[in-house]
Amino acid sequence: MSKTGNTPYARPPERKRRSSLRALSASLSGVTKRAFARRGLSGGELARQWPTIVGADLASQCQPRKLRFPKPGEAVNGALTLRVAPAWALEIQHLENVLLDRINGFFGYRAVARLILQQGPLSVKENRGRAAAKAAAALPLPPADSQLTAKLSTVEDPDLRSALERLGRSLRQKQARKPKRP
Repeated sequence: MSKTGNTPYARPPERKRRSSLRALSASLSGVTKRAFARRGLSGGELARQWPTIVGADLASQCQPRKLRFPKPGEAVNGALTLRVAPAWALEIQHLENVLLDRINGFFGYRAVARLILQQGPLSVKENRGRAAAKAAAALPLPPADSQLTAKLSTVEDPDLRSALERLGRSLRQKQARKPKRP
């Protein structure tokens, strides 16, 4: 018997095992690729980067649903279907040229030639995110303390100083809500 594995009883080579944990984001694109491809959003990058492309305000009121191209195999002059909150349809229609410029700037070429707007409620996930943002904004911040005010006294710009003060107060509020471990 040889050691080359020519015998019928030879064991298959052992597979290399991964001993470390992988981040969920590393495997997420593989899981969602098929679902996004059915909607024409190849790779899902357009859907994932949507708030960056159009801005947070517009992204909270519309979402990309489908991207269709006139000829199979060609990725130019497509039609992007957007799901739009009913009160925002007219506003987005007026901003169509700006949105097309931003979307095509993301792709780097004229991938989208027109927008198709579908009015209706946005997905539950999107609505949940907006509700959480509203709830977080509604929480009152703790009063400013002297230590934070003293540290920010060297900042000359009043707008920057107030923004940093709000940030510091909100961080302190989050720390106060965390349960302390014994």
